[in-house]
Amino acid sequence: MAVQGSIRRGGRLSDSDEIHGPILDNLTNALASAQRLRGHPVYKDTLSYWNELVREAKRARRDPAFEQPDNFEDAIVKLEVELAERH
Repeated sequence: MAVQGSIRRGGRLSDSDEIHGPILDNLTNALASAQRLRGHPVYKDTLSYWNELVREAKRARRDPAFEQPDNFEDAIVKLEVELAERH
């Protein structure tokens, strides 16, 4: 089962500005972007989006109905590391 979520910048769940598709795909895409942009400036909105994505992934992980893919936790940790290196 793929968990889907809606994230709106500022941490409010909303039908607008949604993340579509499996959260793992979104984590993987955000991680690839973060790695590609190492050493380059990143928009504040992008960093906020990546942080909210991590929070949403952690929320999904706590859901008993969520069937966690094998590499889900690894994707969360890797994105958190990328974000920590930007502060």
